[in-house]
Amino acid sequence: MKTQHSASSTHTKILETASRLFYEQGYHLTGINQVIAEAGIAKASFYYHFSSKEDLCIAYLEKRHQDWFGWLREEVERSEEPQERLLSLFTFLELWLANSDFRGCAFLNITAEFPSPENRIRLLVLNHKDALQAYIAQLVDSLDIPASGNNSAYLINAIYLLFEGTICKCQMYRTTEFIKNTRETVSQLIS
Repeated sequence: MKTQHSASSTHTKILETASRLFYEQGYHLTGINQVIAEAGIAKASFYYHFSSKEDLCIAYLEKRHQDWFGWLREEVERSEEPQERLLSLFTFLELWLANSDFRGCAFLNITAEFPSPENRIRLLVLNHKDALQAYIAQLVDSLDIPASGNNSAYLINAIYLLFEGTICKCQMYRTTEFIKNTRETVSQLIS
């Protein structure tokens, strides 16, 4: 039993170390040897848990997706009123961006390193962004908005683009001051 716990602990240590390094430095600037050294493990232990750097990156993005969405949902679900739930997406941005030292979206950051549309890592990025759009769609669908034309599809796309654009702008300028304006814009779109 101790061996299983030790293996689980080593796996977690590798993944946590790589997650920090991939997020801070990027994928290509982070070497396996750096992960091994900073995790304080043997090279054989690394390869026991991950067959390649790409597999490690996939595990990182999968965990990041779960953790990030968990935090997002937790923040959104604090509100009971549908409009406030939708607007709390931007409350989440304020908390998350300041907490991450304005490093921005791990998925957007890493996608720049993988231009090939067929790359497994890039496909995970697309899955994450599709899930975000689907979540925004759920929030928009819960609003009491007349179903005329493509109102719902327009709102979902507009809010998604405002959300993503705000992340990029806050990351570039290292401030959350833009979030208030975005929240007000979305408030006007849904009223």
